[in-house]
Amino acid sequence: MKLAFPILTFILLILFLAPQNNYAQVTFPEEDTTVVNDPLEEITITAFRSPYNIFNTPAPINLILSDKLESGDALTPVDALNQIPGVLMHHGTLNTNRLTIRGIGSRTPYGTNKIKAYFGEIPLTSGDGETTLEDLENLSIKRIEVIKGPSSSLYGAGLAGVILFHPKIVTKDFVQSRTTVASFGTIKNTLSAGVSNGKYKVFALGSYLNSDGYRDNNSTKRGNLLLNNTYQFSDKSNLQVLLNTTSMKAYIPSSLDKETFDTTPYRAAANWQSVNGYEQYSKAQMGVSFNRFTTREGKISVSLVGSLKDLNEKRPFNYLEESSRYLAWRTEAQKIIHTQNSRFVFTTGFEMFRENYDWKTSDNESKDLISDNNEKRQYENLFFQMESSFNDKVFLSAGVNGNLTRFHYKDHYIENGDQSGDRDYKPVVSPRIGMNVLFTRNFSVFWNVSHGFSTPSFEETLLPEGEVNPDIKPETGWNFEAGFRSVIAKRLQFSASYYRIYIKNLLVARRTGEDAYVGVNAGQSLHPGLEAELSWKAITHKGNTLLAVSANGTLADYHFTDFIDLGKDYSGNLLPGTAQKMMSISANLYPVKNFNIKTWYHYNGEMPVNDANSDYSDAFGITNFELQYKGSIGRLEIGLQGGIQNIFDVHYAAMLAVNAPSFGGNPPRYYYPGNPRNYYVTVSLGLLEAAKH
Repeated sequence: MKLAFPILTFILLILFLAPQNNYAQVTFPEEDTTVVNDPLEEITITAFRSPYNIFNTPAPINLILSDKLESGDALTPVDALNQIPGVLMHHGTLNTNRLTIRGIGSRTPYGTNKIKAYFGEIPLTSGDGETTLEDLENLSIKRIEVIKGPSSSLYGAGLAGVILFHPKIVTKDFVQSRTTVASFGTIKNTLSAGVSNGKYKVFALGSYLNSDGYRDNNSTKRGNLLLNNTYQFSDKSNLQVLLNTTSMKAYIPSSLDKETFDTTPYRAAANWQSVNGYEQYSKAQMGVSFNRFTTREGKISVSLVGSLKDLNEKRPFNYLEESSRYLAWRTEAQKIIHTQNSRFVFTTGFEMFRENYDWKTSDNESKDLISDNNEKRQYENLFFQMESSFNDKVFLSAGVNGNLTRFHYKDHYIENGDQSGDRDYKPVVSPRIGMNVLFTRNFSVFWNVSHGFSTPSFEETLLPEGEVNPDIKPETGWNFEAGFRSVIAKRLQFSASYYRIYIKNLLVARRTGEDAYVGVNAGQSLHPGLEAELSWKAITHKGNTLLAVSANGTLADYHFTDFIDLGKDYSGNLLPGTAQKMMSISANLYPVKNFNIKTWYHYNGEMPVNDANSDYSDAFGITNFELQYKGSIGRLEIGLQGGIQNIFDVHYAAMLAVNAPSFGGNPPRYYYPGNPRNYYVTVSLGLLEAAKH
């Protein structure tokens, strides 16, 4: 069974790349192509390995370009991601975040899971489904593609969706320095450079962030280094090498109870403050990808990626040490077939992932060992996908993914009994099908049906006594969605969609201690929602946009349909950490040449803090403002931007610790306070290559 994936894929590779003499030979386009023009329909996405524009994509997908990533203080991608309908990025501190898509993942205690994320070809998601997004450097990202809802056909376990971060590439020689000074003692310096020399292109970026933070015990130091190299062997083959490293030390203020949150939100939780709790880690990720375009309209891509990470975390209850090493292989083969009025793109391949994860805990005072563990995590994905277009009017997308996931657990601390064990899950098959019909050049309708799954983390497979629970199952779900996209008079673009996601075998993180929990399959949930987006060129003059306005909104009712936990029936309750109403509005004004005035507003409705819905966080709206100048003197490019975030000094919860426990008679600590009104100024200087004559 373990050999079935590579053997079957090898057979499919032969079939797909066999000579086909019945079709015309056409040059295959590069995969990572972005046309960044103003009209939305001209922006190309590549999430499904076949170039689409937004207007004819047969799936719910959103695009974030670099201009949004570079707005605001640009310390993390949080602000940009929160401007996507259906997406909510809880933001506790610079190193504590939780991303949810359409309510999925909202009950994860302190991080992000149930999504798949990639930086180029490098998986950002660990073998047990955890994803760390907060240490990405905004200025290293060319664009972000977000696939909402189950999208397993190409990417495997990702019940909530997939996020693809495309690293920047070089188009011309340059050097740029960028410095941001902001509130709370925040300074960030970035130096980037690019060299494009015939067949060889190099993009390099280094950044360093130092911030005291708004709260007590909240300082953060982070360094990033990125190298993205491309070597073009010929017109038909290239090699890409990507290296991304991060080093961070961040102190942890943790969450607060309601009274402290309301009266002194700048305080840290007393137990974390008393030990000066922190996490410190360094990691290096590297990916090598070889791409070969065949003479008969095809492509072979082979990628090898690896990651090293070491982490130490000082906590009130113990000292944690972690070490992770993973290696992954991904191979894809693509075949394109043209007929008179249609085009078919067939993609097949497999992905293999191997991770060795060690962690141990010890007593803060005596340094005595409390636990010592090792996990070997591994999975394989075999996928097949077909993308087709008929008369450039009908676009059909279909795919299927087969997944095998296994954990091998070894307990090295056996004073309290040997709890070693294995956990093998049954193969999961996840299909997806979608269609987009272009009725006119300015109106299209799409629908899609997709299946997804998320495996439990190994901690969730353990029973309270420590032994493996053989009955726990992966969460699975079906997404049904339909929507439309329209353009009116080339100035107004509007889209809307309605979706329903049905999830069964709902994984519940049942707490057994302040930092301990077990997982159980406790029921089912339903995620219905309506999303709408609008983009309007409100004022134009001689073909130039002087005022652009965009808005989006989400109406949702994510709730348990069948959920009984420890004898309590929560059926019908809203999922904690989700809002029924979310909205974002932004405006860009270009009053004179080189100047841009931006303002954006994000509204988040009230959210239940626990499964019982016994308490809710308050609804809030955050308004930001920015003034930007971009000009040049000869080869020297000058940029200056400054802004105010949370203009009206709103007091709000930026993140919830859902289902936070109560110990020793103390009230539960649900709330991470958001930053009050704060300011930033950014100066950038860039030197471009001399004009060639």
